[in-house]
Amino acid sequence: MLQPMNRGTFTLIDFAKYTQAHRQLPRVKTNTANNHTCSRCFYINEDASHFCTNCGYPQQHGDTELLYQFRVKQRGETLKKNAMFIQIGWVLLFVLAALFLASGIGLFFSGLDNRIFLSILMLISAALFVMLAWWSFSKPFTALLTAFVIVLTFSTIAIFGYFTDMFSSVPGIYTLIFCGAILYFLFRGVQGAYKTDLINEEMHVN
Repeated sequence: MLQPMNRGTFTLIDFAKYTQAHRQLPRVKTNTANNHTCSRCFYINEDASHFCTNCGYPQQHGDTELLYQFRVKQRGETLKKNAMFIQIGWVLLFVLAALFLASGIGLFFSGLDNRIFLSILMLISAALFVMLAWWSFSKPFTALLTAFVIVLTFSTIAIFGYFTDMFSSVPGIYTLIFCGAILYFLFRGVQGAYKTDLINEEMHVN
């Protein structure tokens, strides 16, 4: 006897939906007579391209190849210079942490009435700069920029709080010079980290 067939489940396909999704997909170029393949990343470029639009490698020998080698050398020198300023900023963060720690311990054993509050404030500042120093290993631009803003804020408060003493006493002038040097090298570290991120992003995208 014939067995009755089980009814299956049917799904309606929305072709308009799939057509719309297909239009959003990136177009992939096929290798034709007017295109050539990059010898480095095998990306298909147009014949008019002197450099690969994917990795930046020269597609023609001669001047373009020399220009590419010069560009690679220039980027390497820039990265080395930026790494030096980033390292200086990293060292300054630990120096600031050590200074705040020493100040906090010194204030704790001083005879000031509010020594407990000032000691806690200095210790918190020391811990903050230590955290920023460790953070600069993975995110140098963000960490150094945050440290620059904090030091600039502290320096501005100190200058306006003791405006007269800053310019009329020797310790005040030394403090201004010290704050200016710290801000300068932190700013150079921020610049170096920013340029390094741009170069690394360009090399990664390429």
